[in-house]
Parts: sequence; structure tokens; C-alpha cells
Amino acid sequence: MVETALDPSSEKMKKDFFIALGVFILLFFISWIMSITLGLGKAESIHDPSSLWLYGRRVIMVILAVGFSWFTKKETLSTVGWRVSFTWVLIAVCLGVGIGFGNPGGFDPTLPFAIVLAIFHTFATELFFRGYLFRTFLSAFQRPWMAIILSSILYGLSYLTVGTASTMQLVGKILFVCLFTFLGIIFSYSYKKSGSFLVPWIMHFFGVLKYRSLF
Repeated sequence: MVETALDPSSEKMKKDFFIALGVFILLFFISWIMSITLGLGKAESIHDPSSLWLYGRRVIMVILAVGFSWFTKKETLSTVGWRVSFTWVLIAVCLGVGIGFGNPGGFDPTLPFAIVLAIFHTFATELFFRGYLFRTFLSAFQRPWMAIILSSILYGLSYLTVGTASTMQLVGKILFVCLFTFLGIIFSYSYKKSGSFLVPWIMHFFGVLKYRSLF
């Protein structure tokens, strides 16, 4: 009988994938309890500065992303990619502004504190879903599109735990998930192509600003 040797690196990547999947489930469970069960999602959804859960969810995402990146891969924030070309910055800003004009909610760009919150919100979200989940999935799959689509679906599903989704009917929830899955694909693809974490972060930041308040 011929025994097939297992590639240790391949086995580790699979293990990291399932750990990352478990981390997402943990975040989803915590977010559901806090936002839906305890009703803290409503204030978070309107970006109420007095909402402790608005900060709490994002702090948890940063802790999970940084902690498990180090625990599983011994990686720090320096590995997510901080160099970016002017062309990619321009692309990120233009796409982000375009997304922002179609965003009925978002952060008021006329308020300095709202700008700070938007920076923190988008950093935490991108760090968890692109900096941690997407990069972990990318290492586990041979085909980049599998990592892009799967991480984006999880990103879309995470929006079921926001206060806005709790009042929607089933069709509305499905469309809500599909919308953010599509945005996740854009963010992940731009990250893969540019190699810079700054690109999806910049794009996401400009995409959550409520430009309608300027007119």
C-alpha cells in the first residue's frame, strides 16, 4: 500500500481557513445578540455617537483580526499592505464617491466627529473582512475568485446583524445581503489587484459618507 504524504503547509492553510470561518461565526453570534436580541443595533445603524455598540463591534473586529492573524500566521498589521500608487488612490476615491452618492445612509461629512467615526468604522471592517478573512481564504484556495466570493458572501451576511435589517421582510433581507456581497466583491477584488489594504479602506471610507447632506 502506497501512503500519500500530506503537505504540512496545505494542511495548515486548511486549518487557518476553518479557524477564520469560526471567528466569523463568533463575530456574527456576538453581533446578533447585541444588535438584534438586545436591541442595540438601531442606534448603531443611524451612527448615533452615544451608541457604545457602535464602537464595541468595531473594537471586537479589530481585536479578532489582529489577534487571530498573529495566533494562526504570526502576522502583524505590517503585512496587510500599506504601499499604494497614485492611480489606485484615484480609482479608490472615484469608486468610493460613486458608492457614497448611492448610499441613503452613511456618515455626515460636514461633522468632524462623524468623519473620525467613518475612518474607524471602515478601518475595522476592512481589517476584519479583507485584511484577515479574505487574506486567510486567499491562502487556503488556489483560485483567488473563490476567496473573493466566499469572503464577500460572509461580509454580506454580516449585515443581517445590523438594526436596519431586523425590520425588513425576507425579500428585503436577501437584497440587502446581495448588495453588500457585491460591494464586498469590489473591495476584495481591488485589494487583490492593488496589493494594498489602503485601496479598499479608502474606497469604503468615501463610500460611507452621506454626500446628500452637502446639498
